[in-house]
Amino acid sequence: MQADNSNFFYTMDLDEEGRLKNVFWADARSRALYKEFRDALTFDSTYLMNKYDMPFAAFVGVNHHGQSTLFECGLISNEDTETYIWLFQSWLTCMSGCAPTAIITDQDKAMQKAIEIVFPDTRHRWCLWHILKKLPEKLKSFKHYEDIKFRVLNVVYDSLTRDEFEDRWNGLINVYGLHANEWLLRLYDERRRWVPAFVKDTFWAGMSTTQRSESMHAFFDGYVNSKTTLKQFVEQYENALRDKVEKENLADFNSFNSLVPCLTHYPIEKQFQDAYTTTKFKEFQNELKAKLYCVLSFDEDNGHYSKFIVREDVMVGEASHRRVPFIVRLSEVDCVVNCNCRLFEFKGILCRHAIMVLIHKGIFVVPDKYILRRWRKDVTRCHTKVKIGYDNWSTKPEGHRFDKMCNSFYELAHLATGSDDMCNIVIEGITDLKTKLISNGGDNGSSRYIPTLNNDTSKENGNILSP
Repeated sequence: MQADNSNFFYTMDLDEEGRLKNVFWADARSRALYKEFRDALTFDSTYLMNKYDMPFAAFVGVNHHGQSTLFECGLISNEDTETYIWLFQSWLTCMSGCAPTAIITDQDKAMQKAIEIVFPDTRHRWCLWHILKKLPEKLKSFKHYEDIKFRVLNVVYDSLTRDEFEDRWNGLINVYGLHANEWLLRLYDERRRWVPAFVKDTFWAGMSTTQRSESMHAFFDGYVNSKTTLKQFVEQYENALRDKVEKENLADFNSFNSLVPCLTHYPIEKQFQDAYTTTKFKEFQNELKAKLYCVLSFDEDNGHYSKFIVREDVMVGEASHRRVPFIVRLSEVDCVVNCNCRLFEFKGILCRHAIMVLIHKGIFVVPDKYILRRWRKDVTRCHTKVKIGYDNWSTKPEGHRFDKMCNSFYELAHLATGSDDMCNIVIEGITDLKTKLISNGGDNGSSRYIPTLNNDTSKENGNILSP
C-alpha cells in the first residue's frame, strides 16, 4: 500500500522474538479526511473480538453528509493501557502531532488512562448507549426496577441544565433508597463524561454514542468472516473503503445536482438550501417544521440581550405530550442567539427555538458563524483530491495535475528543509502563488478555505451567548 502511495502510513509493534503484536495504518485519503473532520470522532476496539484473536480498533468520524467515515485503524493484541498508549501515539505520529478535538469511547479504564496521557487536551466522553444498556444488569434486582429504569432515563434525557440533573438525580436516589448502589455512585461521580446536560456544550457533530463505530462493524461484515486471514483482511479493507467513497461521491453529486424544495418563503431557509449538503439541509428543515409545535413568549430585556421562553409540545409515548419550556437569548446588535437546548453547540444545526425567535424578530438571514463550513456543499475538500487505489479520481485530468504538482511540492520541501531561511522562502512563494490563484478564480472559486492540521475547527461555532 505504501509503495502505491507514499502518503500511506503504517507502523508495527513487534515483541522480543520479532512477532507482530500490534499494527496501525492510515491511507492517504483517510489522513486528509481527518484534517477536515477531526473535531469529533469515536474510538472502539470491540469489532472482531468474538471472531479473531486481534481486535480491530477503529477511529470513526462524520463527514459533511453525516455519513460515518473511517479515519485510521489498527489490529491490536491486548486492550491494556500500554497497548492503547502505543496506538494513540502512533495516531499522533501519523497526524503530525494533531490530536482529536473530542472523542467518544466506552467506559474502558485502560482506554481512558491512555487518552489522558496521550490526548490530555481532548474532550473525552463515554458512550451513553453502553451505559444505559447496563441498567437491567445493575438494577434488575430492585423491587421497583421498572419505575427506577423509567426515572433514570427521564432524568438523563430530559434534564436541560446541570442543576436540573443534579436535583432530579438526587431525588431519584432518595425516593428509591439507592444511596448504597456503587454503580450509580460511580456514574454520578463521572457525570461530566456522559450526561447530556454536561456534554452538550461541546461540538460532537451530532454523535452521542459509539454506534458510529458499531455501524462500521456491519459495514466490514460484508467483506470479512471468521476464516479471513490477516492478509485477506487488509485486502478486503480497501474494498470496503471503496464502497464508502462511492457513497460519499454519490451524496456529493446529489447535493449539487438536485435541490430539496423549500417549505417556506423565509430567506433563512433558502440560505441553508444554497449552502448545506442535502442531508444537513433536511435536518435544518426538520427544525423549521417543528416551529409548529412551539409557542413563544417574551420574558425580559436587560439592554444587552432579550430573553424569550419557547414552550414546545413534546410527545410522551404515542398519544400524549407535555409542554417543555426552553430559554432563548438574543443579542440583536451582533445577532448572537443561544438556546439552552444547545442543539447548535452539540450538532451544528440551529434549533427550532432559536429559529422561532429569529423569525419573530424579523431576522431572516443569519451570520456566517451559524452556517458551519463543516456541513457546506460548496467547499472543495482536500481528501477528494488524494490519489488512492480504490477511487478513480486519480485517473481523471484533475488527478494527474494534482499528482504532478504534489511531486514538485515534495521536491521543494526536500530542498528547503536545511534551514529556516530556505523554508521561509518556500512558504512566502507558496503564499504569493495562492493569492494569485485565488484572484484568478483558482479551483473555479469553489474552494473557500484550505484546511491545515493546525486548524482549530472547534472555533467554527462562533461566539455563543452564555446561558
